[in-house]
Amino acid sequence: MNYSPDEASTRMVDVVFALEDATLVDDHACALSLAVRRALPWFDAEPEAGILPLSGLARGTGVRFVGRRSRLALRLPMQRRASADALAGTRLDLDGVRLTLGACSVRPLFPARGVVYSHFVSVGTGDEIEFLERCAALLAERGLKPQLITGKARELHTADGLVRGFSLMLHGLGAADSLAVQEAGLGTHRALGCGLFIPHKSVVAVGG
Repeated sequence: MNYSPDEASTRMVDVVFALEDATLVDDHACALSLAVRRALPWFDAEPEAGILPLSGLARGTGVRFVGRRSRLALRLPMQRRASADALAGTRLDLDGVRLTLGACSVRPLFPARGVVYSHFVSVGTGDEIEFLERCAALLAERGLKPQLITGKARELHTADGLVRGFSLMLHGLGAADSLAVQEAGLGTHRALGCGLFIPHKSVVAVGG
């Protein structure tokens, strides 16, 4: 779908890095988060900043393979864009595994045409009914009342305990509201890849 530049967010942007080959454990979100935050000391001072799940990974038995199509994307306030660019060419230490960042590019946030999707949303409960109620309440506080469609239950191990949630699709948002959801996210643990939304082509099963 084609967008005009004036439709893009002026608040947030995705800074995207190519990656060199590596092998990571399945549950690498915490190690990735710590490594990025060590490299960018200002990250924790930006509550809307987030780290999207690594894309383009191949599955192995208990591991994920990073290849030439894999990408690291940081969702950041526009004013932090230049600071993050400096990570290009650096190596992140993920519990002893070196993840080398290659060339950097900027991916604007554009409105979705009605549907946005998050791989993992956490609002402090693993009960699906309670999860939907909490998400709906948080969205209603912003004046948003989309249709909520849950997918797979998710779990993430952290130093502070187990984080539970679900993948989530929001359907029926207008263009401005879909962009606002991408900018602000939903729930907690953005530095672990939670609560960050991307445009989705259609309303289908959300299990990926």
